[in-house]
This record gives sequence, C-alpha cells and structure tokens, in this order.
Amino acid sequence: EERTVGPSLGADSIRAGVTASLVGLALVVLTMVIYYRWSGINAVVALLLNTLLTLGGLIVFDATLTLPGIAGVILGIGMAVDSNVLIFERIREELHSGKTVASAIDMGFARAFVTIIDTHVTTIVSSLFLFVFGTGPIRGFAVTLILGLLANLFTAVYVSRTIFIWELSRKQGRVETLSI
Repeated sequence: EERTVGPSLGADSIRAGVTASLVGLALVVLTMVIYYRWSGINAVVALLLNTLLTLGGLIVFDATLTLPGIAGVILGIGMAVDSNVLIFERIREELHSGKTVASAIDMGFARAFVTIIDTHVTTIVSSLFLFVFGTGPIRGFAVTLILGLLANLFTAVYVSRTIFIWELSRKQGRVETLSI
C-alpha cells in the first residue's frame, strides 16, 4: 500500500503536533508548580530556557520541523522534566535527613549529577547511532533530541542550581525551609 501526504495534510499534522505539545507542556508546568511549588517555578524557568535553546539550535542549523523532530523535542522536554524531578527529590531526601537548605541543595545536585550525566550520555550515543544509520526523518529526530539533551545538561545542572543559589543569596542565607 502506498500513501501520499500532500503539503496541506503535512502542515495539518505539524500544527496538530505543535498544539498537542503545547497542551502537554502546559499540563507539565501546572503539575510541576502544584507539586514542587517555588521549586516548580525554578523548573519551569529551566524548562522554558531548555526549549528556547533547543529551538534556537534548530534555527542555527536551519532545520525544518517535522513530526519526528517534534517527537525529539518532546522527548527532550520529558527528559528535562525528569532531570528536575530527580534533582528535587534528591534535595528533598537531604532535607528530610536533617541537612540545612544550602547543604541539601549542594548534596541534591551532587547526587543527581551522575545519574543525569549517565542518562544523557547514553541517550546521546543512541541518538548518534540513529543519526549515522538512519534516514531523513530518523535523523531529524536524532538531531532535535541531541540538541534538547545538550540544552538540558546546561539548564538542569547549571541554571536550576543558579536559581536556587540566587534565592538563597537574596534571603541572605536565612532560609530554614525550602518550597519543594
């Protein structure tokens, strides 16, 4: 069986994919803010920056956004959310063990870092295989996923931590609890 997708049907599919992505992103943002409160806002800032960096990378490479590309962006966003959840849960564990807020943040990021690096490196290696051995749409998926993962390594590990440190310094170290 042979199927042909015309330009208008392809554009409709892209539009539907973008709409579904935006609705999903809104639900993720809402969930993060409700569950993690202020720390959820931190995650949302990092997530938005991650998305902007990923889309910026696509613009730099003059990439056309296809359905597999949208899937790569969505998977990258999903891994970014997972990274933030991992960091926040590690911080929460440190707080429950009696650490100060500053110490819990340091230890939470340190304990999550290795896991985040491991998951991202293995996924990037897999994506490189997809890029090398795949064809057009598969290569597009691989490129967008790699861009999203590289952006996430920066936003989850550096930007989220910087926001926590900024919040601590803004309160001049007088933080006895953390909204997490």
